[in-house]
Amino acid sequence: MKKNSFLIGLATLIALLYNAWLIAIWLNPKVVNSSLLSGLSALDQPYHFLFTFTDILSGIFCLFLAFRLYKINEKKDNRLFMIFISIAGFGLTTAGAALFPYSDLPHSEGIPNPFKAPFLFIHDGLSVIALLFILLAVVFSYLIYRGKLLMVLMIIFVLTTLLSFVAGAIPQLVGPLGQQINAIIGGIWLIFISWKVQHDTFQIIHEAS
Repeated sequence: MKKNSFLIGLATLIALLYNAWLIAIWLNPKVVNSSLLSGLSALDQPYHFLFTFTDILSGIFCLFLAFRLYKINEKKDNRLFMIFISIAGFGLTTAGAALFPYSDLPHSEGIPNPFKAPFLFIHDGLSVIALLFILLAVVFSYLIYRGKLLMVLMIIFVLTTLLSFVAGAIPQLVGPLGQQINAIIGGIWLIFISWKVQHDTFQIIHEAS
């Protein structure tokens, strides 16, 4: 039970760190209401170091969470392997993207030229891959566990992921709300899947004993 509480607590911490943009409602309201979340980490913005640090920390913790969930599962359900890989991939790419912040806020609008701004292109590329990793994990979790709650989470996550891609490519077309909802749903899902994997694993062990 202690292990169960610890990892759910870790997943909750990751969700809070990944959604640290929420405090920008007070710290940097102009950017949070008009720009993608990466804009908060732009080097010309106040508190940029804070949002960079929370992204890196959430990514590192994701790697540890994925490893611990894998060890707890101990191959009792091989279908979960892709979820663990996706969580780890999400953590790695999220932390990696944070290492290449925008130099200023205007650079956060539109797709950067890889030849003129290679670091910005790396940031955006890793951010897209991170979204795809967590999207894959959410879809896999629904296919494995089913359920109305997971179906609702998956539908909202798919739609907001699409909105995030559109906002990244054509920022004038849609605002940042889709990406913000996407981040919150991703955090909720991370807590849920951590609880679900452990709950089912402990139930299997209890029934076997």
